[in-house]
Amino acid sequence: MTVLDPSATSQLSGGEPKTPWLSTRWTFCFLAFLGFFNAFSTRVTLSVAIVAMVNGTAAPSSHANSTSDDVCPVTDTSKSYESLNDPMVNGGFDWDASQQGLILGSFFYGYVCTQIFGGWAAQKYGAKYPFGWAILVSGALSLLIPVAANWRYQALITVRVLQGLFQGVIFPSMHTMMGQWAPPSERSRMVSIVYTGSEFGSITALGLSGVLAEHLGWESAFYFFGATSILWYVLWQFFAFDSPNNHPRITEAERLYIVNSIGTTDAADTSPFPWRRAVTSLPFWALCVAYFGHNWGFYTLLTNIPTYLSKILHFSLETNGFLSALPYVVSAIVMIVSGFFADLLTHRRVLSTTAVRRVFHFTGQLLPSIFLVALGYVGCDVPAAVALLTLAIGLDGLSMSGYQVNAVDLSPTHAGMLMGLSNTFGSIPGMLGPYVVGYLTNGPLGQTISQWRVVFFISAGIYMATATFFAVFVSGQLASWEKPKGKARTEEKEVDRMLVAESAIR
Repeated sequence: MTVLDPSATSQLSGGEPKTPWLSTRWTFCFLAFLGFFNAFSTRVTLSVAIVAMVNGTAAPSSHANSTSDDVCPVTDTSKSYESLNDPMVNGGFDWDASQQGLILGSFFYGYVCTQIFGGWAAQKYGAKYPFGWAILVSGALSLLIPVAANWRYQALITVRVLQGLFQGVIFPSMHTMMGQWAPPSERSRMVSIVYTGSEFGSITALGLSGVLAEHLGWESAFYFFGATSILWYVLWQFFAFDSPNNHPRITEAERLYIVNSIGTTDAADTSPFPWRRAVTSLPFWALCVAYFGHNWGFYTLLTNIPTYLSKILHFSLETNGFLSALPYVVSAIVMIVSGFFADLLTHRRVLSTTAVRRVFHFTGQLLPSIFLVALGYVGCDVPAAVALLTLAIGLDGLSMSGYQVNAVDLSPTHAGMLMGLSNTFGSIPGMLGPYVVGYLTNGPLGQTISQWRVVFFISAGIYMATATFFAVFVSGQLASWEKPKGKARTEEKEVDRMLVAESAIR
């Protein structure tokens, strides 16, 4: 690690942009944001498109004439049944709920397999190319989904597994790059903004996929988002770099500011990942448990909410897409605002980094749990259901400044590998969640409110159990196994060094 000295401080006084938003590190941040935008748009397009792909007339349902309290009637304001004979919005696939759950979850069968590999490859060889190639290939595979689906559903599953295999490296790769680019005083903001790309990608894919499917056919959604991913790769290839030290256009002032705030963590300076010491530490397991719990609710809702809005509340495909996207608009705003607020609390020493991670993650799981439980009891009250769903997903964005940043807190050097390990646990819900939903909602008379109530209760319970474990055992300080011998650094010293570096460039 490099330590700031007076000579370095004098060098920092010139060349740094007056506003950090024009700096190289924030240009990287914007490109990474667009990367996650494209990754998640290709990931979630199927969640809406599958509503149009499946033949609604073949699915079991007694909803149209039902008066049961467990089934919402089709009203003048819910038009989904009026378009059942429209080939644009009612596909020819007669997949039941269990098959749909298997298709929606198949992405994660590949995704879970490459998390650790992604962290290892990014640390050893650099993260730029794994991140870029993953999104490029995922976009190209998106173009093949219509062909695969029309061949047989097993082919569609294969393509989705391959997409997951490639996208499995993106979070570990980005955490490695964040360990190189994000100064401690800007870390929550940068991580929140970059990963907000996943929210905006979900928003756009959920909202636009319904429009495209209804007017141009469901295939068009996959073609559109596949093409945007390929175009993004061109920008990433020419303007993104692994670290400040190998960026050809960064100012010396900014390079020294970043390096002296974080320390030098290039691949040549890194030591092997300390497996035994890491996996026997409670903060490591707190992080893994947090990923599992958060992603159970996140992936369950992300992949299945369009089905809930269609089968329970009977929204048309276009309206379904926009309403599915609405909660992620709120989540994106919450993520950005909470990231700035978390950095402010840390920077002004109102709370320690550990306390910030604990408070934001626990609150970001507690509030969604309350709203999910309430959602199970509002029945057919459409405005209340939409409001509670929006709050449950939107306020989950608070947790981004908790668990999601924590790998970089514990180990900037090994952030990619740490992310890969923890997100391996976080990928398991992506496989199990859609299958569990499919199993619970695969009744002989179609899906019911009571079935979805169980789905919401399970998510709320897992949220709270895992958030409690994280709150007890989280640490925002540099891990003991990250510190060089004889050079243990406390959180206080890290903040002091960061403040000295910042004062030199202002």
